Amino acid sequence: MKRRRMWIYLAVAAAISLAVVLLFLATTINDWSRDFTTNTAAMDSPLESSQSPAALAAMVRSAVDELPRWSLVEEDTTDQASRLHFTRTTALFRFVDDIRVTITPTATGSQLTARSQSRVGKGDLGQNPRNLQELLTALDRQQPTP
Repeated sequence: MKRRRMWIYLAVAAAISLAVVLLFLATTINDWSRDFTTNTAAMDSPLESSQSPAALAAMVRSAVDELPRWSLVEEDTTDQASRLHFTRTTALFRFVDDIRVTITPTATGSQLTARSQSRVGKGDLGQNPRNLQELLTALDRQQPTP
C-alpha cells in the first residue's frame, strides 16, 4: 500500500511539473509558427538617431554593460560604420546567442540595425526576438529624460 501511494505521489508531481513547463512555454512563445522553425531574428525597422555613429555605439556598449549575461565580443569601427558583436548566454542551459549591431551614418545622425542568431538548434522558442527587445529596452533606458 505504501509503495502504491508513493507511485501516486510521483505521478502527481510529474504531472504538475509537466503542467508548469507547458504553462511557461505557452506564456513565453509569441509566434508558434516562427519560434519552432527559426533560430534568427532581425529588427523590423532600423532605429534612427540624431547622434553620431560613435556616440550611438558608446550608448549601445553602455546599455549592454548593464544587461546580465551579455558581453561584447568584438567591435569594428570605421568611418563608414560601427559593427558590434555581442553574445548573450541563457541562464538555464547556457546556450549562446550572437547579437550583431551595425551603426551607419545618415544625413541626420545615424541608423542602427541589429540581428540575433542562436548558435544551436533549429528553433529558438522566441529567444532571439526577446534578445533584440532586451537590447532596445536597454537603449531606451540610456536616453536622457527631458
